[in-house]
Amino acid sequence: MNFKKSATATAAAHTIALLTLNPALPAGAQQSDAPPALSQQKTEDQKAEEGNQAAASKKPSATLDTVIVTSDKRAQAAHKIPYNVSALTESQLREENITDIKKLIAHSEAINAPGNSARFADSVTVRGLNVSAVNANNIEQFVRSTLAYYLDDTMLPNIGYRIKDVARVETLLGPQGTLYGAGSLGGTVRYITNKPRLGKTEAQLNTSFYQTENGGLSNDTDAVFNLPLGENFALRASLARLDEKGYTDRLSNPPWRTGTWTWTTQPDPNKNLYEDDDWQKVNTARVSLLWRLTPDVLLSYSHAEQSQTAHGTSGVSLYPVKIANATTPAQVDAAWRLNISPCLPANCTYTDSSKTPPVVNDHTILSRYPEFADRDFKLDSLDLDWDLGFAVLHSNTSRFSDSRIGQADYTNQGNAFYNWFPSGNVRKSNNSLYMTFDNSYSGISSEARLVSKGDGPLNWITGVFFTKQKRNLRFNEIFPGIDKLPPEGDFTGIDRAAVGGVTDSGYSEDLGSEYKELAAYGELNYAVTDRWRVMAGARVFRYSDKGSALIVDYAGGLADTRTQNEGRDKGQSYYKLNTSYQLSEDFLGYATYSQGFRRGGNNSFRDYPKTNQFVAPDTQNYSPDTTDNYELGLKGFMLDRQLYVQTDVYRIDWKNVQTYYSQGLPDPYGLGIDFPLNGTVNGPDARSTGWEFSARLRLNENWQLSYNTATTRAKWVSTKQRCTYTEGGNRPGSADDPDGPDCRVWSAGGQLNGAPKWKHNFGLRFNTIIGDDYDFSAALGARYVGKIGNDRTDSASETPPLYYPSYTLYDGNVGLYKGDWGLSLWVQNIANTRAQVSVQNLGDTLLGTRMIYTTPRTIGLNFSYTFR
Repeated sequence: MNFKKSATATAAAHTIALLTLNPALPAGAQQSDAPPALSQQKTEDQKAEEGNQAAASKKPSATLDTVIVTSDKRAQAAHKIPYNVSALTESQLREENITDIKKLIAHSEAINAPGNSARFADSVTVRGLNVSAVNANNIEQFVRSTLAYYLDDTMLPNIGYRIKDVARVETLLGPQGTLYGAGSLGGTVRYITNKPRLGKTEAQLNTSFYQTENGGLSNDTDAVFNLPLGENFALRASLARLDEKGYTDRLSNPPWRTGTWTWTTQPDPNKNLYEDDDWQKVNTARVSLLWRLTPDVLLSYSHAEQSQTAHGTSGVSLYPVKIANATTPAQVDAAWRLNISPCLPANCTYTDSSKTPPVVNDHTILSRYPEFADRDFKLDSLDLDWDLGFAVLHSNTSRFSDSRIGQADYTNQGNAFYNWFPSGNVRKSNNSLYMTFDNSYSGISSEARLVSKGDGPLNWITGVFFTKQKRNLRFNEIFPGIDKLPPEGDFTGIDRAAVGGVTDSGYSEDLGSEYKELAAYGELNYAVTDRWRVMAGARVFRYSDKGSALIVDYAGGLADTRTQNEGRDKGQSYYKLNTSYQLSEDFLGYATYSQGFRRGGNNSFRDYPKTNQFVAPDTQNYSPDTTDNYELGLKGFMLDRQLYVQTDVYRIDWKNVQTYYSQGLPDPYGLGIDFPLNGTVNGPDARSTGWEFSARLRLNENWQLSYNTATTRAKWVSTKQRCTYTEGGNRPGSADDPDGPDCRVWSAGGQLNGAPKWKHNFGLRFNTIIGDDYDFSAALGARYVGKIGNDRTDSASETPPLYYPSYTLYDGNVGLYKGDWGLSLWVQNIANTRAQVSVQNLGDTLLGTRMIYTTPRTIGLNFSYTFR
């Protein structure tokens, strides 16, 4: 890849405003000057890259450029593809400082996720499809994304891989089961990396220094080089290092615990305040080798890996309500030690746990124990591209592993589950709990597809896909000193040598699964006339899913469970139908019906034969959920290519929705413990409807405007009851709980939430050539996000959840480029807006709610240089 950043190329490449995600963005990659003899056979991604490079090489004009994408396995202009596809090129990603999936989602108008710290796995909402709580949660089993992730041709369970040496990122909205081996419910994000290039020696260094208010100086540096190893071989390698300083402090001992009640602070007993505790460090590396066997056959191998330590939690701890209302030291003491409110509800200053004052300031959280997540990711991939004349064969075989281990404070939850021990009650002892997790994913996948060639009226895609993936989600509640506790009541003590487990573990879960899937898919596309095309696609597959659960309750055995379950299905089929009409050379109308699929699974709920309570089969095992997407859209250029417009309306029928559900364990000892076993079941059907609109207007050679917006509404459209046990085993209801404690009802009209009603992105960009061929650019962007409910409601009459208020953020950047070097200055959150975007431990009566806000104003300076 040629990294030269000429003034004319940059002016064309940087043609979008900050904070937009457009459907047919101008190019930002650089043009290849490899000799023709070394470019006879190219993959579709290479063709797309070179098409984008050609656009980038044009001089500034009063028209908009076209981006080339490979979302349908061919290099095509995005405005010719009859569904919602958007792309960001490498230059645009760098200009907007989009370096990971969290930042990518934050800048999308159709995809949403809470603005949590890097250590959290986020609940992602695509086109309103989400039923998980959109907050900061330490336990991954509560996160169920409706968005699919690809790194090149490998689908991954989640994607923490940083966006480095990536040619472009493509986002497809709607189910994609007939285009890719693995299906998706709501959409797909593809990272497409830069490939080795024959006959080209080059290297580039990029570095960025930036600082967030209240934080230290951070650095993000990456380097890449491309080296030919003879006429038919090429090597490409990239390295990246992120050293991001934090801006949130951690207080280990809360200020109301004094004297003999003071906690021993962690990890340093002589230190209470840990400044800038929410930092992260990430090392990323990738190496690729390309071998041209013949002019028609390319073979490539790549290895990518990444190690990440994400430490701490961004946000602020608010006072627990009762302590916030206390006005004297005696009232404070009674509020936290005896749980006594100093006022009657009608006379209290504070009643909402999300609106009490900060304990220390607006950038300090309370956490006795350090919180972190260490993540390691590796991916090996072997690709074959073979031009057969009538079609191109592409084969990909890959293997990946992804692990995340860490710990988090567990004070409030630990007190709820262990307060029947005097030493487990946080109000009566100086003890408190923390949790650890060890989550691992690994798998292999293989996909082979044929893509037809030629300009005839009929073209097609066909492929086969196989994957085998393993997952283990491990979780431990650590109660310091529990191994040494004497027998008490029904607790007989812990003989760790006999029962196993790690020291001080009071409860542990190991939830495993092994999933296998074999699928065949394809699409037929036929041109009825020069303007009218029709397409039909199908995906047929079978799968098996073996699940296991080992749950050990060391503090009494109440939740002890060992289960193994298997679900399988054969002959599942999903379809896609599309028709499109070319209203003009550059303007397309289309209608699409497409189906999506998500794998099922099983739970670890337990039977109680003595009370005739046996878990119902359709509660112990949950089936796949599916989506039917109906979409009408228009896209293309107008006004002599000075205006680009894309708009669509959609309705998604979500059937057999997988949603969270818990089995409430009985309390035979009268301990007052409401202990849940968490799982997933199929709930009722839901529906999401929405409208999306994107536009770019080039005013002249120097100025461009952009505007993107999306609105969506999603709700339950049917009513359903799910009971834990088979008929006769569920306890009867009462006046307070008419459904009974072993059943749950979802009612039509309940809101799914998770996405704002409206989201708007505005952008203004200026570029010009000044002086001695210097390319100057400046951009200003604004992003409006409407209020978001942090959880769903299960009936129209249910009390609404916490809503994060609407907010607007402003970003900007200026850049100067000449020849081999480039320099840019950028500012994110110019107005230093402090808006709520997530929450953790809502209603915590011991350490208070953690409210998470937008990242404060951040100022950065980027520098790049190309070596030749």
